[in-house]
Amino acid sequence: MRLRRILPALLATLLGAGAALVATAPAQAATPDRWAFAFMDKPLPPAGYLMDLARQWKSDNVQNSTVSPGAVGRYRVVFPNIASTNGVAHVTAVAGDPRWCQVWNYFPLGADQIVDVQCYKYTGAVVTQDWSAFTVMYSTSSGLLPGPSTYAYLQGKSTGGTVTSYNPVGGINTSVHLGVGTGTYRVFLPGVGGTALAGNLQVTAQHGNSPRRCKVDTWQVTPNGVDVVVRCYDHTGAPADSWFDLTYHRERSVYGAFSPPNHFAYLWTPGWPGTASYNSVGSVNNLTPAGAGLHYIEFHKVGVKEGHIQVTGYKGGNEYCNLQNVWTLSGSVVLVRNVICWKASGSPASPQSFVSYSSRA
Repeated sequence: MRLRRILPALLATLLGAGAALVATAPAQAATPDRWAFAFMDKPLPPAGYLMDLARQWKSDNVQNSTVSPGAVGRYRVVFPNIASTNGVAHVTAVAGDPRWCQVWNYFPLGADQIVDVQCYKYTGAVVTQDWSAFTVMYSTSSGLLPGPSTYAYLQGKSTGGTVTSYNPVGGINTSVHLGVGTGTYRVFLPGVGGTALAGNLQVTAQHGNSPRRCKVDTWQVTPNGVDVVVRCYDHTGAPADSWFDLTYHRERSVYGAFSPPNHFAYLWTPGWPGTASYNSVGSVNNLTPAGAGLHYIEFHKVGVKEGHIQVTGYKGGNEYCNLQNVWTLSGSVVLVRNVICWKASGSPASPQSFVSYSSRA
């Protein structure tokens, strides 16, 4: 991983004041430049396994994304012919028991984009590497993005600062480490703000040596930008420093594109059905408690193949959230049964999460 400067800044003010950093305008570019998503549907796949064709797509419109197993719980996802730099990756485990998946690493390899994933499970007070189904995505962007919808991301370093970053107005995204060993970071995304708590966040831990989980602790949307506190934990639930990938999207897909896709939706469960719940065709998103640690969610009229879901836990200490089962379509309704949340002890947790669905169309 290496730091890349994406756009030069023209105006700078203190992060604590929450003011935007605005850069001189480069030529317009498509957002995103390249992207891919997939559902890894076979926990222990053969080498070169072609992932679920109903739930994978790429910016080159070719369904040829594959996965190969490595060490226990380790996967190499290959998104062919979209090699790039300066992107971010996200992964969400799909399982009915306490487990999670994290990004191990990602990098271009020849013409292909690689995303390495590591999954873990909790069994009887022991956390071990294990095989799991999961959703995975990668996206990279450059250039400016006209409003009113918006999109930004960064890969944060474990010690503070950024590795990769994209800001739609040419600002400089920042990540500040709030104390060694605390696993706590303050992220500021200038120029993507507003007057209401709106949009969706996805955060995924990235660590190439140890088990990690990361989530959103607090977030604010101000006229100057979006301010986020990220907290990361180790497998015991203790605070631990980690690299992480963070994406913010408002009225755009989770991978940054818009029109297409015209069919996407997201919600933040503590704020549902408020401004942080959005449906691109003006229909409804429904949320229903479905048992201990469970939320059943419906995104109406946006169910178009091929689609993708990411889930991120919110607040509540070291709890984390995944998908209990893969989502399905009933006509044009996306059925998410269920988002499932866990305590570090392996027992169900009160579900609080960000959930984002995006189709390709």
